[in-house]
Amino acid sequence: MAEATERTEVAELRGKVADLRKDLGEVARLAKDKVVTGTTEWTKEHPMAALAIAAGLGASIGLAVGLLIGRNRG
Repeated sequence: MAEATERTEVAELRGKVADLRKDLGEVARLAKDKVVTGTTEWTKEHPMAALAIAAGLGASIGLAVGLLIGRNRG
């Protein structure tokens, strides 16, 4: 009898975990949609700032790569 009770409890817990995974997936999807929408709207409202940020990131990455390559050659 104890085994049947444990199996029932395990089945219930697995069901709860499955429901939580579905809920977490939905929350993650909604958060992603909100971030993408917010970023797109901000970029449309501030195009020059977005361009400056992109240029700054590109320059920073280029500088880092250049420094790493320079360290290996010298």
